Amino acid sequence: MAALKVAVGCFALGAVWVASTILVYWLYPDGGPGTHKAELTKGLLFVVFTAFLLFLYIRRTLSDIEDHHEAEMQAKLDLVNRLALAAEYKDDLQGGHNYRIGKSSEIIARHLGLPSDLCEALGHAAVLHDIGKIGIPDAILSKPGPLTAEERRIVEKHVLYGAHLLGGSDHPLLMMARSVCLYHHEKWDGSGYPYALKGEEIPLEGRIVAVCDVFDALTSERSYKEAWTADRATGFIVGFSGKHFDPRVVGAFLAGLEEIQALRFIEPDPQWLRQPLSLPSELGADDLVWVPETAAVLAWPEAEVAKN
Repeated sequence: MAALKVAVGCFALGAVWVASTILVYWLYPDGGPGTHKAELTKGLLFVVFTAFLLFLYIRRTLSDIEDHHEAEMQAKLDLVNRLALAAEYKDDLQGGHNYRIGKSSEIIARHLGLPSDLCEALGHAAVLHDIGKIGIPDAILSKPGPLTAEERRIVEKHVLYGAHLLGGSDHPLLMMARSVCLYHHEKWDGSGYPYALKGEEIPLEGRIVAVCDVFDALTSERSYKEAWTADRATGFIVGFSGKHFDPRVVGAFLAGLEEIQALRFIEPDPQWLRQPLSLPSELGADDLVWVPETAAVLAWPEAEVAKN
């Protein structure tokens, strides 16, 4: 700040110098044009020099602000990705599921022709699509067989838990992540949950993540099923286009299918997550204990969520 004051002061002094020289020349035109010209030249050089110093200072300041903003944004993204990892610890998932959902959502958004900044934001937001599963009991999430009707109802609550966790923020990334959490299980024909929305009533980010989530889930091994082949899973997506999935999103999915399939063989970018996706060696499955009080903390009446 002191350097800025000095630079501005010098610039102002040079400007006064030039103005004074011009004024003297007007008032005393016979005082020697050579003298006036010399003084004017020195004043102009002084102004140019201080202006250059001021420019360098401003450019350095803006660079520092940009670096600070990038560091702050990276810290926020790191936090988002660790929240996504918490959901993977809770669910019956192979490592990298949330990472692939984020990247594949970004790919589909790009093939839909969305602006690049929106595609990138969706890629970050989509990794939190199942964050609400931290409020679902482990015994249900890891159950080896089919779920009962009551267990299915409990699992479906994860979209409300996720929306509640991410609600109340005016940050664009968290607002989009909340929307993804809440709407990625809605279906094009209105048979989804939690609100049975139909067609374009479903926010676009929810329709995009719905396709990505189903494809990755089908091609992943779970305790209750083997992994499907990519061709079989793709056939399922296409078969339910116009029923469960937005046909336009399915078209973008097919356009980016090669990129999406390649994600299965790519290790998550270190910038996405700076630690292994597997459980730490000192922890075992028995160490991840369900805390019943969590459900009470996360509970959110459906009518309240519907208002938002």
